[in-house]
Amino acid sequence: MITLAIDTSFHYLTLVLYRDKDVINSIQKEAFKQQSETILVEIKALFDKANISPKDLNRIVLTDGPGSYTGLRIGMTVAKVLGALANIEVYTLSSLHVLAGLEKNVHILLDARAKRAYYAHYHEGIPLINERVVLLSDFDDLDTSNLKIFGDGQLISKEKYYPDYTKNFMDLEKYWQKINNIHALVPRYLKDNEAYHS
Repeated sequence: MITLAIDTSFHYLTLVLYRDKDVINSIQKEAFKQQSETILVEIKALFDKANISPKDLNRIVLTDGPGSYTGLRIGMTVAKVLGALANIEVYTLSSLHVLAGLEKNVHILLDARAKRAYYAHYHEGIPLINERVVLLSDFDDLDTSNLKIFGDGQLISKEKYYPDYTKNFMDLEKYWQKINNIHALVPRYLKDNEAYHS
Protein backbone atom coordinates (compact mmCIF):
# COMPACT_ATOMS: atom_id res chain seq x y z
CA MET A 1 0.00 0.00 0.00
CA ILE A 2 1.63 3.25 -1.17
CA THR A 3 0.33 6.46 0.44
CA LEU A 4 1.22 10.08 -0.31
CA ALA A 5 0.66 12.60 2.50
CA ILE A 6 0.45 16.32 1.70
CA ASP A 7 0.41 19.37 3.95
CA THR A 8 0.51 22.87 2.42
CA SER A 9 -1.62 24.56 5.06
CA PHE A 10 0.96 26.90 6.62
CA HIS A 11 4.61 27.87 6.25
CA TYR A 12 5.89 24.41 5.43
CA LEU A 13 5.60 22.17 2.44
CA THR A 14 5.41 18.69 3.90
CA LEU A 15 5.24 15.60 1.70
CA VAL A 16 5.55 12.02 2.90
CA LEU A 17 5.63 8.79 0.94
CA TYR A 18 4.63 5.69 2.91
CA ARG A 19 4.76 1.99 2.17
CA ASP A 20 2.10 0.57 4.44
CA LYS A 21 2.86 2.38 7.73
CA ASP A 22 6.54 3.04 7.13
CA VAL A 23 7.99 6.29 5.81
CA ILE A 24 9.85 5.65 2.56
CA ASN A 25 10.84 9.23 1.91
CA SER A 26 9.76 12.69 3.01
CA ILE A 27 10.36 16.39 2.72
CA GLN A 28 9.49 19.12 5.19
CA LYS A 29 10.75 22.56 4.29
CA GLU A 30 9.72 26.14 4.76
CA ALA A 31 8.07 27.27 1.53
CA PHE A 32 5.54 29.93 2.49
CA LYS A 33 3.83 31.21 -0.68
CA GLN A 34 6.13 29.00 -2.75
CA GLN A 35 4.24 25.71 -2.52
CA SER A 36 2.77 26.09 -6.01
CA GLU A 37 6.24 26.44 -7.52
CA THR A 38 7.76 23.45 -5.76
CA ILE A 39 5.11 20.87 -4.89
CA LEU A 40 5.00 18.93 -8.17
CA VAL A 41 8.78 18.93 -8.46
CA GLU A 42 9.13 17.64 -4.91
CA ILE A 43 6.47 14.96 -5.36
CA LYS A 44 8.29 13.67 -8.43
CA ALA A 45 11.56 13.69 -6.49
CA LEU A 46 9.97 11.63 -3.69
CA PHE A 47 8.87 8.95 -6.13
CA ASP A 48 12.15 8.98 -8.03
CA LYS A 49 14.24 8.58 -4.86
CA ALA A 50 12.08 5.67 -3.76
CA ASN A 51 12.19 4.14 -7.25
CA ILE A 52 8.42 4.01 -7.24
CA SER A 53 6.15 5.00 -10.11
CA PRO A 54 3.23 7.38 -9.42
CA LYS A 55 0.96 4.73 -10.95
CA ASP A 56 1.74 2.61 -7.89
CA LEU A 57 0.09 5.17 -5.62
CA ASN A 58 -2.90 3.73 -3.73
CA ARG A 59 -4.16 6.66 -1.70
CA ILE A 60 -3.58 10.27 -0.69
CA VAL A 61 -4.09 11.93 2.69
CA LEU A 62 -3.89 15.70 2.93
CA THR A 63 -4.60 18.42 5.44
CA ASP A 64 -7.86 20.25 4.76
CA GLY A 65 -7.43 23.15 7.18
CA PRO A 66 -7.52 25.38 8.95
CA GLY A 67 -4.73 27.35 7.35
CA SER A 68 -3.58 29.52 4.51
CA TYR A 69 -6.23 29.97 1.83
CA THR A 70 -3.68 29.73 -0.97
CA GLY A 71 -1.74 26.88 0.59
CA LEU A 72 -4.81 24.72 1.18
CA ARG A 73 -6.00 25.29 -2.38
CA ILE A 74 -2.64 24.20 -3.78
CA GLY A 75 -2.60 20.95 -1.84
CA MET A 76 -6.18 20.17 -2.76
CA THR A 77 -5.67 20.89 -6.44
CA VAL A 78 -2.78 18.44 -6.55
CA ALA A 79 -4.80 15.83 -4.64
CA LYS A 80 -7.78 16.28 -6.97
CA VAL A 81 -5.65 15.86 -10.09
CA LEU A 82 -3.79 12.82 -8.80
CA GLY A 83 -6.91 11.33 -7.26
CA ALA A 84 -9.02 11.75 -10.37
CA LEU A 85 -6.37 10.61 -12.84
CA ALA A 86 -5.35 7.54 -10.89
CA ASN A 87 -8.80 6.85 -9.45
CA ILE A 88 -7.38 6.42 -5.97
CA GLU A 89 -8.78 7.03 -2.50
CA VAL A 90 -8.35 10.49 -0.97
CA TYR A 91 -8.56 11.28 2.75
CA THR A 92 -8.28 14.45 4.81
CA LEU A 93 -6.83 15.23 8.23
CA SER A 94 -6.79 18.41 10.30
CA SER A 95 -3.69 20.57 9.89
CA LEU A 96 -3.67 21.17 13.66
CA HIS A 97 -4.11 17.51 14.50
CA VAL A 98 -1.26 16.33 12.29
CA LEU A 99 1.09 18.81 13.96
CA ALA A 100 0.21 17.38 17.39
CA GLY A 101 0.51 13.74 16.37
CA LEU A 102 0.56 11.45 19.42
CA GLU A 103 2.35 13.96 21.62
CA LYS A 104 1.22 14.11 25.24
CA ASN A 105 -0.68 17.18 26.45
CA VAL A 106 0.26 19.50 23.61
CA HIS A 107 -1.31 22.81 22.63
CA ILE A 108 -1.30 23.83 18.96
CA LEU A 109 -1.16 27.55 18.18
CA LEU A 110 -0.97 28.80 14.59
CA ASP A 111 -1.15 32.36 13.34
CA ALA A 112 -4.59 33.28 11.98
CA ARG A 113 -3.65 36.95 11.53
CA ALA A 114 -5.54 39.98 12.82
CA LYS A 115 -4.28 39.21 16.38
CA ARG A 116 -5.93 35.79 16.30
CA ALA A 117 -4.72 32.21 16.28
CA TYR A 118 -5.97 28.74 15.46
CA TYR A 119 -5.92 26.74 18.66
CA ALA A 120 -6.46 23.15 19.75
CA HIS A 121 -5.36 20.91 22.63
CA TYR A 122 -4.48 17.24 22.21
CA HIS A 123 -3.24 14.36 24.33
CA GLU A 124 -1.82 11.31 22.57
CA GLY A 125 -3.84 12.12 19.46
CA ILE A 126 -7.10 12.67 21.31
CA PRO A 127 -8.67 16.15 20.99
CA LEU A 128 -9.23 17.66 24.44
CA ILE A 129 -10.40 21.02 23.09
CA ASN A 130 -11.95 21.31 19.66
CA GLU A 131 -10.25 23.46 17.06
CA ARG A 132 -11.16 27.10 17.31
CA VAL A 133 -10.06 30.63 16.52
CA VAL A 134 -8.99 32.57 19.62
CA LEU A 135 -7.88 36.10 20.26
CA LEU A 136 -4.24 36.39 21.26
CA SER A 137 -5.38 38.68 24.04
CA ASP A 138 -7.14 35.65 25.58
CA PHE A 139 -3.69 34.49 26.71
CA ASP A 140 -2.73 37.77 28.39
CA ASP A 141 -3.84 36.70 31.86
CA LEU A 142 -2.88 33.05 31.55
CA ASP A 143 0.30 31.46 32.89
CA THR A 144 1.66 29.74 29.78
CA SER A 145 5.11 29.00 31.20
CA ASN A 146 4.43 25.27 31.62
CA LEU A 147 2.42 24.76 28.45
CA LYS A 148 3.87 22.62 25.67
CA ILE A 149 3.10 24.58 22.53
CA PHE A 150 3.73 23.48 18.95
CA GLY A 151 3.51 26.00 16.15
CA ASP A 152 3.64 29.77 16.48
CA GLY A 153 4.37 30.07 20.19
CA GLN A 154 6.09 33.40 19.55
CA LEU A 155 2.61 34.90 19.30
CA ILE A 156 2.31 34.60 23.08
CA SER A 157 5.99 35.08 23.97
CA LYS A 158 6.87 31.39 23.73
CA GLU A 159 9.23 29.78 21.24
CA LYS A 160 8.16 29.08 17.68
CA TYR A 161 8.45 25.31 17.26
CA TYR A 162 7.44 23.05 14.40
CA PRO A 163 8.33 19.39 15.02
CA ASP A 164 9.17 16.84 12.38
CA TYR A 165 5.64 15.55 11.90
CA THR A 166 6.22 13.40 8.81
CA LYS A 167 5.23 10.18 10.61
CA ASN A 168 2.16 11.70 12.22
CA PHE A 169 -0.16 11.22 9.25
CA MET A 170 -0.01 7.45 9.61
CA ASP A 171 -0.04 7.59 13.42
CA LEU A 172 -3.41 9.36 13.14
CA GLU A 173 -4.88 7.13 10.45
CA LYS A 174 -8.02 6.41 12.45
CA TYR A 175 -8.88 10.11 12.28
CA TRP A 176 -8.71 10.32 8.48
CA GLN A 177 -11.92 11.38 6.73
CA LYS A 178 -12.57 9.69 3.40
CA ILE A 179 -13.58 11.95 0.51
CA ASN A 180 -16.24 10.20 -1.55
CA ASN A 181 -16.51 12.94 -4.16
CA ILE A 182 -13.06 14.31 -4.99
CA HIS A 183 -14.57 17.22 -6.93
CA ALA A 184 -16.38 18.41 -3.81
CA LEU A 185 -13.18 18.63 -1.77
CA VAL A 186 -12.86 22.13 -0.27
CA PRO A 187 -10.75 23.68 2.50
CA ARG A 188 -12.18 23.61 6.00
CA TYR A 189 -12.08 27.04 7.58
CA LEU A 190 -12.70 28.21 11.13
CA LYS A 191 -13.42 31.79 10.09
CA ASP A 192 -15.04 33.65 7.22
CA ASN A 193 -13.36 33.24 3.84
CA GLU A 194 -13.02 36.96 3.31
CA ALA A 195 -10.68 37.12 6.31
CA TYR A 196 -8.07 35.10 4.42
CA HIS A 197 -5.37 37.09 2.67
CA SER A 198 -2.43 34.68 2.57
